[in-house]
Amino acid sequence: MPYLTVQTNVADSQVTNDFLKQLSAKVAQSLGKPETYVAVHVVAGQKLFFSGTNDPAAVMELTSIGLPTNKTASISKEIMSLFEEKLNIQTSRIYIKFTNIAGNMMGWDKGTF
Repeated sequence: MPYLTVQTNVADSQVTNDFLKQLSAKVAQSLGKPETYVAVHVVAGQKLFFSGTNDPAAVMELTSIGLPTNKTASISKEIMSLFEEKLNIQTSRIYIKFTNIAGNMMGWDKGTF
């Protein structure tokens, strides 16, 4: 049940459905999980300063059951690279907070995982 939330100061018009689809697929591939369980939520057009400027930036949180903590660096690289390529956000202006969650602490389909 990977869930990626993103807050960014890039314009909402830059966050297309095609980008969201690519992001969803990238999260699934990076974690080795089926895309049918992936949710991505991007909130664009935010007032966000990073390193003292309002140049393009993003802050994210990736929550997942069984998050492979030994792979967070490679997951970070994969996700950040997509934002760099598609939204022109330098990877030095992105933070990702990784949160590992127990299955019984995430609700879905009238139950929990």
